[in-house]
Amino acid sequence: MIPLIAPLFVPADRPDRFGKAASSGADAIIVDLEDAVPPARKEDARGNLSLLKTLPLPAFVRINAQGTLWHEDDLAALARLDIDLVCVPKVEDADLLDTLLARLGAGTRLLVQIETAAGVSRAAAIAAHRAVTQLAFGPADFFLDMGMQQSLEMASHVVRVLALASRTAGIAAPLDGPCFSVGDQAALARECASAMAAGAKGKLCIHPAQVPAVLDHFLPSDAELDWARRVTAADPDGGALLIDGRMIDAPIIERAKIVLEQARRRASSHQNTP
Repeated sequence: MIPLIAPLFVPADRPDRFGKAASSGADAIIVDLEDAVPPARKEDARGNLSLLKTLPLPAFVRINAQGTLWHEDDLAALARLDIDLVCVPKVEDADLLDTLLARLGAGTRLLVQIETAAGVSRAAAIAAHRAVTQLAFGPADFFLDMGMQQSLEMASHVVRVLALASRTAGIAAPLDGPCFSVGDQAALARECASAMAAGAKGKLCIHPAQVPAVLDHFLPSDAELDWARRVTAADPDGGALLIDGRMIDAPIIERAKIVLEQARRRASSHQNTP
């Protein structure tokens, strides 16, 4: 599965928005049974999950957290519909993921949200779980758990921890949490820049207008693509050379190849998105 860059949340009780979300340019949608759906509408929201198979891009379902009144019913609905892309909130222990796989099947792939101090402290073990494809930071619940105001500095620290855990486990780099200042492009840009510097390779989106900006920040720029093409075309046979006055050796060449592969895979993905 191609690592996600700009997945978009959509409430599970709003099926009229599923198609719009799928055509937003997002590389996946996350149909939310958790925070976006009030308790009185949880059951109706589960009834809309059968529509996900008709969508032209990956569609994860974010379930309600373990210990809530709705968790077991969510798992039953996913198992009945054979849904194998699941976003799991508030994960604090890898053992929970084993429990989910036992209910949903060994082929289930998990996008795991780290939203508490306990989850951050166990990020390495969680990232190493066989079903985890990517980690994502959940800032709102994390700062609630910490009893502190949201801080870009602390968020950056958490993303660094998740990035190191992900790299060690050999999975995709993590996603930063969403920017809650919808419509504030400057705030979104600051958060993207901070997350990139901390090792994130994408960001959760909560509004379609955020998707293009997140892609612009995290996808290789035209200048990066030009650099990568020139580096890979130089063919130093494993030795070192100078490009733009900078020494280029084997690790830099591998980085250039990764940039080109990211661009190729993202272009291929978007060709399949209406």
